[in-house]
Amino acid sequence: MQAAPNRMIAMTTPVLAYYDMRMLGHNPHGWDPSHPAWTDAVKAMIALQYPGSNLETYSHPERPDRLTAIVDRLMLDPIDGVRWMLPTAASRAQLERVHDKTYVAHIESLEGESCWLAQDTTAVSPGSVEAARLAAGAGISAVEAISAGEARRAFCIVRPPGHHAHSDHASGFCLYNNLAVTAAHARESLGYQRVMIWDWDMHHGNGTQEIFYSDPSVLVVDSHCAAPFYPGSGLLLETGAGAGVGSQINVPLPLGSGNAALLKVFDEVVKPAAKAFQPDILLVSSGFDCHYLDMVCAMDETGFAILAQRMSDLADELCEGRLVVLLEGGYNAQALADSAHAVVKVLAGNPVTACNIMPDDPGCRAVADAAQFHQELNIQRARGILKIEPSR
Repeated sequence: MQAAPNRMIAMTTPVLAYYDMRMLGHNPHGWDPSHPAWTDAVKAMIALQYPGSNLETYSHPERPDRLTAIVDRLMLDPIDGVRWMLPTAASRAQLERVHDKTYVAHIESLEGESCWLAQDTTAVSPGSVEAARLAAGAGISAVEAISAGEARRAFCIVRPPGHHAHSDHASGFCLYNNLAVTAAHARESLGYQRVMIWDWDMHHGNGTQEIFYSDPSVLVVDSHCAAPFYPGSGLLLETGAGAGVGSQINVPLPLGSGNAALLKVFDEVVKPAAKAFQPDILLVSSGFDCHYLDMVCAMDETGFAILAQRMSDLADELCEGRLVVLLEGGYNAQALADSAHAVVKVLAGNPVTACNIMPDDPGCRAVADAAQFHQELNIQRARGILKIEPSR
Protein backbone atom coordinates (compact mmCIF):
# COMPACT_ATOMS: atom_id res chain seq x y z
CA MET A 1 0.00 0.00 0.00
CA GLN A 2 1.15 3.51 -0.79
CA ALA A 3 0.31 6.37 1.58
CA ALA A 4 -1.07 9.66 0.32
CA PRO A 5 -0.15 12.40 2.84
CA ASN A 6 -2.31 15.41 3.54
CA ARG A 7 -2.65 18.37 5.92
CA MET A 8 -1.43 18.03 9.49
CA ILE A 9 -2.82 20.92 11.53
CA ALA A 10 -5.91 20.09 13.61
CA MET A 11 -8.49 22.64 14.66
CA THR A 12 -11.76 21.49 16.22
CA THR A 13 -14.86 22.26 14.17
CA PRO A 14 -18.37 21.79 15.61
CA VAL A 15 -20.24 18.87 14.02
CA LEU A 16 -23.93 18.21 14.53
CA ALA A 17 -24.67 14.47 14.70
CA TYR A 18 -28.36 13.68 14.11
CA TYR A 19 -29.77 10.43 15.47
CA ASP A 20 -32.99 9.13 17.00
CA MET A 21 -33.43 5.65 18.51
CA ARG A 22 -36.87 5.42 16.95
CA MET A 23 -35.16 4.75 13.62
CA LEU A 24 -34.25 1.34 15.06
CA GLY A 25 -37.98 0.56 14.87
CA HIS A 26 -37.59 -0.03 11.14
CA ASN A 27 -36.92 -3.76 11.30
CA PRO A 28 -38.19 -5.75 8.30
CA HIS A 29 -37.38 -9.42 8.55
CA GLY A 30 -38.47 -12.79 7.28
CA TRP A 31 -40.28 -13.59 4.06
CA ASP A 32 -43.53 -12.18 2.74
CA PRO A 33 -46.10 -15.01 2.44
CA SER A 34 -48.44 -12.73 0.47
CA HIS A 35 -45.88 -12.53 -2.39
CA PRO A 36 -44.59 -16.09 -2.92
CA ALA A 37 -43.17 -15.24 -6.36
CA TRP A 38 -41.08 -12.42 -4.85
CA THR A 39 -39.88 -14.71 -2.07
CA ASP A 40 -38.86 -17.42 -4.52
CA ALA A 41 -37.00 -14.90 -6.71
CA VAL A 42 -35.05 -13.47 -3.76
CA LYS A 43 -34.20 -16.93 -2.43
CA ALA A 44 -32.88 -17.90 -5.87
CA MET A 45 -30.78 -14.73 -6.01
CA ILE A 46 -29.31 -15.33 -2.53
CA ALA A 47 -28.58 -18.98 -3.29
CA LEU A 48 -26.75 -17.96 -6.46
CA GLN A 49 -24.68 -15.15 -4.92
CA TYR A 50 -24.14 -16.70 -1.46
CA PRO A 51 -24.28 -20.51 -1.89
CA GLY A 52 -23.69 -21.23 1.79
CA SER A 53 -26.55 -19.10 3.11
CA ASN A 54 -29.30 -20.57 5.27
CA LEU A 55 -32.44 -19.29 3.57
CA GLU A 56 -34.65 -20.19 6.51
CA THR A 57 -32.75 -17.84 8.85
CA TYR A 58 -32.41 -15.02 6.32
CA SER A 59 -31.71 -11.68 7.98
CA HIS A 60 -32.62 -8.51 6.12
CA PRO A 61 -29.40 -6.58 5.38
CA GLU A 62 -30.98 -3.20 6.21
CA ARG A 63 -31.17 -3.94 9.91
CA PRO A 64 -31.06 -1.86 13.12
CA ASP A 65 -27.49 -2.76 14.06
CA ARG A 66 -26.29 -0.70 11.11
CA LEU A 67 -27.01 2.38 13.22
CA THR A 68 -26.10 1.00 16.63
CA ALA A 69 -22.65 0.02 15.29
CA ILE A 70 -22.01 3.66 14.32
CA VAL A 71 -23.47 5.21 17.46
CA ASP A 72 -21.71 2.77 19.79
CA ARG A 73 -18.37 3.55 18.16
CA LEU A 74 -18.90 7.30 18.43
CA MET A 75 -19.88 6.91 22.08
CA LEU A 76 -16.98 4.62 23.00
CA ASP A 77 -14.43 6.72 21.12
CA PRO A 78 -15.84 10.25 21.40
CA ILE A 79 -14.68 13.06 19.13
CA ASP A 80 -14.22 16.61 20.35
CA GLY A 81 -16.64 18.99 18.70
CA VAL A 82 -19.48 16.50 18.12
CA ARG A 83 -22.86 17.68 19.37
CA TRP A 84 -25.66 15.11 19.42
CA MET A 85 -28.98 16.32 18.02
CA LEU A 86 -32.50 14.90 17.76
CA PRO A 87 -34.06 15.30 14.31
CA THR A 88 -37.57 16.61 13.76
CA ALA A 89 -39.67 14.30 11.60
CA ALA A 90 -40.40 15.54 8.09
CA SER A 91 -43.93 16.80 7.52
CA ARG A 92 -46.14 15.67 4.67
CA ALA A 93 -45.68 19.02 2.95
CA GLN A 94 -41.88 18.64 3.13
CA LEU A 95 -42.05 15.09 1.77
CA GLU A 96 -44.40 16.16 -1.03
CA ARG A 97 -41.81 18.57 -2.42
CA VAL A 98 -40.11 15.55 -4.01
CA HIS A 99 -42.68 12.74 -3.71
CA ASP A 100 -46.14 12.44 -5.25
CA LYS A 101 -48.96 13.11 -2.79
CA THR A 102 -50.53 9.73 -3.54
CA TYR A 103 -47.24 7.98 -2.84
CA VAL A 104 -46.75 9.77 0.48
CA ALA A 105 -50.33 8.91 1.45
CA HIS A 106 -49.67 5.25 0.59
CA ILE A 107 -46.51 5.06 2.70
CA GLU A 108 -48.19 6.83 5.61
CA SER A 109 -51.09 4.34 5.42
CA LEU A 110 -48.62 1.53 6.14
CA GLU A 111 -47.79 2.75 9.66
CA GLY A 112 -48.03 -0.22 12.02
CA GLU A 113 -48.02 -2.73 9.16
CA SER A 114 -45.55 -5.37 7.95
CA CYS A 115 -45.22 -6.11 4.24
CA TRP A 116 -42.89 -6.06 1.26
CA LEU A 117 -43.18 -3.16 -1.17
CA ALA A 118 -40.99 -4.54 -3.95
CA GLN A 119 -39.34 -7.77 -5.05
CA ASP A 120 -35.93 -6.31 -4.12
CA THR A 121 -37.00 -6.84 -0.46
CA THR A 122 -37.87 -3.21 0.19
CA ALA A 123 -40.21 -3.70 3.12
CA VAL A 124 -41.86 -2.12 6.14
CA SER A 125 -42.35 -3.25 9.70
CA PRO A 126 -44.66 -1.60 12.28
CA GLY A 127 -42.09 1.12 13.13
CA SER A 128 -40.83 1.80 9.61
CA VAL A 129 -42.98 4.78 8.63
CA GLU A 130 -42.07 6.72 11.77
CA ALA A 131 -38.39 5.89 11.14
CA ALA A 132 -38.67 7.06 7.54
CA ARG A 133 -40.16 10.41 8.56
CA LEU A 134 -37.31 10.91 11.04
CA ALA A 135 -34.68 9.90 8.47
CA ALA A 136 -36.07 12.41 5.97
CA GLY A 137 -36.36 15.05 8.67
CA ALA A 138 -32.77 14.67 9.87
CA GLY A 139 -31.35 16.37 6.80
CA ILE A 140 -33.92 19.16 7.10
CA SER A 141 -32.97 19.63 10.75
CA ALA A 142 -29.31 19.76 9.75
CA VAL A 143 -29.65 22.40 7.04
CA GLU A 144 -31.92 24.45 9.30
CA ALA A 145 -29.27 24.42 12.03
CA ILE A 146 -26.50 25.28 9.58
CA SER A 147 -28.58 28.12 8.16
CA ALA A 148 -29.09 29.42 11.71
CA GLY A 149 -25.32 29.46 12.29
CA GLU A 150 -25.22 26.64 14.86
CA ALA A 151 -22.50 24.82 12.90
CA ARG A 152 -21.16 24.38 9.39
CA ARG A 153 -21.00 20.57 9.30
CA ALA A 154 -23.54 17.86 10.06
CA PHE A 155 -23.61 14.07 9.91
CA CYS A 156 -26.99 12.31 9.83
CA ILE A 157 -27.07 8.72 11.14
CA VAL A 158 -30.31 7.59 9.55
CA ARG A 159 -32.30 4.66 8.26
CA PRO A 160 -34.06 3.59 6.19
CA PRO A 161 -31.72 4.97 3.51
CA GLY A 162 -33.14 7.13 0.76
CA HIS A 163 -31.33 7.43 -2.57
CA HIS A 164 -33.27 4.65 -4.35
CA ALA A 165 -36.67 6.12 -3.41
CA HIS A 166 -38.32 7.63 -6.49
CA SER A 167 -40.93 10.35 -6.60
CA ASP A 168 -43.69 7.73 -6.83
CA HIS A 169 -42.38 4.39 -5.54
CA ALA A 170 -40.09 2.72 -3.02
CA SER A 171 -37.10 0.61 -3.99
CA GLY A 172 -33.69 -0.52 -2.81
CA PHE A 173 -34.67 -0.54 0.90
CA CYS A 174 -35.65 3.16 0.60
CA LEU A 175 -39.05 4.66 1.44
CA TYR A 176 -38.50 8.44 1.30
CA ASN A 177 -35.57 10.06 -0.48
CA ASN A 178 -33.89 11.67 2.53
CA LEU A 179 -31.29 13.61 0.59
CA ALA A 180 -33.76 14.86 -2.03
CA VAL A 181 -36.09 16.07 0.73
CA THR A 182 -33.12 17.87 2.29
CA ALA A 183 -32.05 19.47 -0.99
CA ALA A 184 -35.57 20.66 -1.76
CA HIS A 185 -35.90 22.19 1.71
CA ALA A 186 -32.54 23.93 1.39
CA ARG A 187 -33.70 25.54 -1.85
CA GLU A 188 -37.34 26.30 -1.16
CA SER A 189 -37.22 27.28 2.52
CA LEU A 190 -33.68 28.49 3.15
CA GLY A 191 -32.82 30.23 -0.10
CA TYR A 192 -29.86 28.05 -1.12
CA GLN A 193 -30.44 28.39 -4.85
CA ARG A 194 -27.70 26.00 -6.02
CA VAL A 195 -27.43 22.66 -4.24
CA MET A 196 -24.72 20.14 -5.09
CA ILE A 197 -24.88 16.44 -4.21
CA TRP A 198 -22.18 13.78 -4.33
CA ASP A 199 -23.49 10.24 -3.94
CA TRP A 200 -20.51 7.96 -3.24
CA ASP A 201 -22.57 4.88 -2.29
CA MET A 202 -21.55 1.90 -4.43
CA HIS A 203 -25.13 1.66 -5.78
CA HIS A 204 -26.40 4.27 -8.22
CA GLY A 205 -28.84 6.71 -6.59
CA ASN A 206 -31.54 6.16 -9.19
CA GLY A 207 -34.24 7.82 -7.10
CA THR A 208 -32.23 11.00 -6.61
CA GLN A 209 -31.44 11.08 -10.33
CA GLU A 210 -35.11 10.72 -11.28
CA ILE A 211 -36.26 13.45 -8.91
CA PHE A 212 -33.76 16.08 -10.07
CA TYR A 213 -33.24 14.96 -13.68
CA SER A 214 -34.73 18.12 -15.20
CA ASP A 215 -33.70 20.54 -12.44
CA PRO A 216 -30.71 22.77 -13.26
CA SER A 217 -30.56 24.10 -9.70
CA VAL A 218 -29.44 20.75 -8.25
CA LEU A 219 -26.16 19.27 -9.50
CA VAL A 220 -25.79 15.54 -8.81
CA VAL A 221 -22.50 13.65 -9.11
CA ASP A 222 -22.95 9.90 -8.63
CA SER A 223 -20.01 7.47 -8.52
CA HIS A 224 -21.14 3.85 -8.34
CA CYS A 225 -20.58 0.30 -9.54
CA ALA A 226 -21.50 0.14 -13.22
CA ALA A 227 -24.56 -1.63 -14.61
CA PRO A 228 -25.67 -4.38 -14.52
CA PHE A 229 -24.83 -3.99 -10.81
CA TYR A 230 -27.97 -2.98 -8.88
CA PRO A 231 -29.99 -0.94 -9.78
CA GLY A 232 -28.64 -1.16 -13.33
CA SER A 233 -28.82 2.58 -14.05
CA GLY A 234 -26.38 5.47 -13.87
CA LEU A 235 -24.95 5.26 -17.38
CA LEU A 236 -22.62 7.97 -18.63
CA LEU A 237 -25.24 9.03 -21.17
CA GLU A 238 -27.78 9.77 -18.42
CA THR A 239 -26.93 13.46 -18.01
CA GLY A 240 -30.25 15.19 -17.36
CA ALA A 241 -33.15 16.38 -19.47
CA GLY A 242 -34.60 19.68 -20.67
CA ALA A 243 -33.23 22.56 -18.64
CA GLY A 244 -31.39 20.03 -16.49
CA VAL A 245 -29.09 18.66 -19.19
CA GLY A 246 -25.62 18.43 -17.67
CA SER A 247 -26.84 18.50 -14.07
CA GLN A 248 -26.56 14.71 -13.65
CA ILE A 249 -22.95 13.48 -13.76
CA ASN A 250 -22.59 9.71 -13.52
CA VAL A 251 -19.26 7.96 -12.96
CA PRO A 252 -19.73 4.19 -13.41
CA LEU A 253 -16.92 2.15 -11.84
CA PRO A 254 -15.81 -1.49 -12.09
CA LEU A 255 -16.10 -3.85 -9.14
CA GLY A 256 -13.00 -3.76 -6.97
CA SER A 257 -12.54 0.02 -7.14
CA GLY A 258 -10.70 1.46 -4.15
CA ASN A 259 -9.56 4.66 -2.48
CA ALA A 260 -7.51 5.87 -5.44
CA ALA A 261 -10.48 5.68 -7.78
CA LEU A 262 -12.75 7.68 -5.49
CA LEU A 263 -10.05 10.28 -4.89
CA LYS A 264 -9.74 10.58 -8.65
CA VAL A 265 -13.53 11.07 -8.87
CA PHE A 266 -13.16 14.01 -6.53
CA ASP A 267 -10.13 15.52 -8.27
CA GLU A 268 -11.28 15.08 -11.87
CA VAL A 269 -15.08 15.26 -11.63
CA VAL A 270 -16.47 16.59 -8.34
CA LYS A 271 -14.11 19.51 -7.77
CA PRO A 272 -14.17 20.97 -11.29
CA ALA A 273 -17.95 20.52 -11.50
CA ALA A 274 -18.38 22.28 -8.15
CA LYS A 275 -16.17 25.19 -9.17
CA ALA A 276 -18.19 25.65 -12.35
CA PHE A 277 -21.54 25.31 -10.54
CA GLN A 278 -20.68 27.43 -7.45
CA PRO A 279 -23.05 25.71 -4.98
CA ASP A 280 -24.56 27.37 -1.94
CA ILE A 281 -24.41 24.11 0.04
CA LEU A 282 -22.86 20.65 -0.40
CA LEU A 283 -24.71 17.42 0.44
CA VAL A 284 -23.26 13.90 0.46
CA SER A 285 -25.17 10.63 0.10
CA SER A 286 -22.67 8.65 2.13
CA GLY A 287 -22.98 4.94 1.61
CA PHE A 288 -20.09 3.00 3.14
CA ASP A 289 -20.66 -0.16 1.08
CA CYS A 290 -17.57 0.55 -1.05
CA HIS A 291 -15.60 -0.64 1.99
CA TYR A 292 -13.71 -3.87 1.33
CA LEU A 293 -15.55 -5.61 4.18
CA ASP A 294 -18.74 -5.29 2.11
CA MET A 295 -16.84 -7.52 -0.35
CA VAL A 296 -17.56 -5.83 -3.72
CA CYS A 297 -15.21 -2.82 -3.72
CA ALA A 298 -11.85 -2.15 -2.06
CA MET A 299 -12.10 1.12 -0.14
CA ASP A 300 -11.33 1.41 3.56
CA GLU A 301 -11.99 4.02 6.24
CA THR A 302 -8.88 6.03 5.32
CA GLY A 303 -10.39 6.56 1.88
CA PHE A 304 -13.69 7.79 3.27
CA ALA A 305 -11.80 10.06 5.65
CA ILE A 306 -9.87 11.77 2.90
CA LEU A 307 -13.02 12.14 0.78
CA ALA A 308 -14.63 13.89 3.76
CA GLN A 309 -11.59 16.13 4.09
CA ARG A 310 -11.64 17.07 0.42
CA MET A 311 -15.35 17.85 0.59
CA SER A 312 -14.85 19.90 3.76
CA ASP A 313 -12.11 21.91 2.07
CA LEU A 314 -14.32 22.39 -0.98
CA ALA A 315 -17.21 23.57 1.18
CA ASP A 316 -14.89 26.06 2.92
CA GLU A 317 -13.76 27.36 -0.46
CA LEU A 318 -17.13 27.63 -2.19
CA CYS A 319 -20.01 27.88 0.29
CA GLU A 320 -18.78 29.08 3.69
CA GLY A 321 -18.22 25.53 4.90
CA ARG A 322 -21.82 24.32 4.58
CA LEU A 323 -21.68 20.51 4.33
CA VAL A 324 -24.22 17.85 5.31
CA VAL A 325 -23.41 14.12 5.12
CA LEU A 326 -26.31 11.65 5.24
CA LEU A 327 -25.92 7.91 5.71
CA GLU A 328 -27.07 5.71 2.84
CA GLY A 329 -25.90 2.09 2.48
CA GLY A 330 -23.22 -0.09 4.04
CA TYR A 331 -24.05 -3.47 5.53
CA ASN A 332 -21.00 -4.62 7.46
CA ALA A 333 -21.16 -3.38 11.05
CA GLN A 334 -17.38 -3.02 11.47
CA ALA A 335 -17.00 -1.16 8.18
CA LEU A 336 -19.86 1.16 9.09
CA ALA A 337 -18.43 1.92 12.53
CA ASP A 338 -14.88 2.52 11.28
CA SER A 339 -15.90 4.57 8.25
CA ALA A 340 -18.48 6.75 9.96
CA HIS A 341 -16.10 7.47 12.84
CA ALA A 342 -13.34 8.39 10.39
CA VAL A 343 -15.65 10.76 8.48
CA VAL A 344 -17.01 12.46 11.60
CA LYS A 345 -13.49 12.86 12.95
CA VAL A 346 -12.50 14.72 9.78
CA LEU A 347 -15.66 16.84 9.81
CA ALA A 348 -14.63 17.87 13.34
CA GLY A 349 -11.35 19.26 12.00
CA ASN A 350 -8.95 16.36 12.59
CA PRO A 351 -6.48 16.00 9.71
CA VAL A 352 -6.00 12.89 7.63
CA THR A 353 -2.36 11.88 7.80
CA ALA A 354 -2.42 9.08 5.20
CA CYS A 355 -4.68 7.21 2.83
CA ASN A 356 -4.17 3.60 1.80
CA ILE A 357 -3.78 3.34 -1.98
CA MET A 358 -3.71 0.13 -4.05
CA PRO A 359 -0.87 0.09 -6.59
CA ASP A 360 -3.28 -0.75 -9.44
CA ASP A 361 -6.77 0.47 -8.65
CA PRO A 362 -9.11 -0.87 -11.37
CA GLY A 363 -11.41 2.14 -11.08
CA CYS A 364 -8.92 4.81 -12.10
CA ARG A 365 -9.21 4.17 -15.84
CA ALA A 366 -13.01 4.35 -15.66
CA VAL A 367 -12.82 7.67 -13.80
CA ALA A 368 -10.52 9.14 -16.44
CA ASP A 369 -12.91 8.01 -19.18
CA ALA A 370 -15.91 9.49 -17.36
CA ALA A 371 -14.12 12.78 -16.73
CA GLN A 372 -13.23 13.07 -20.41
CA PHE A 373 -16.80 12.24 -21.46
CA HIS A 374 -18.30 14.93 -19.25
CA GLN A 375 -15.69 17.50 -20.28
CA GLU A 376 -16.51 16.91 -23.94
CA LEU A 377 -20.22 17.13 -23.14
CA ASN A 378 -19.69 20.52 -21.49
CA ILE A 379 -17.78 21.76 -24.54
CA GLN A 380 -20.61 20.65 -26.84
CA ARG A 381 -23.20 22.32 -24.63
CA ALA A 382 -21.19 25.55 -24.52
CA ARG A 383 -21.00 25.56 -28.32
CA GLY A 384 -24.73 24.97 -28.63
CA ILE A 385 -24.35 21.72 -30.55
CA LEU A 386 -25.67 19.38 -27.86
CA LYS A 387 -29.04 17.78 -28.56
CA ILE A 388 -31.39 18.54 -25.67
CA GLU A 389 -33.46 15.61 -24.43
CA PRO A 390 -37.07 16.56 -23.55
CA SER A 391 -37.96 16.64 -19.87
CA ARG A 392 -39.31 13.39 -18.48
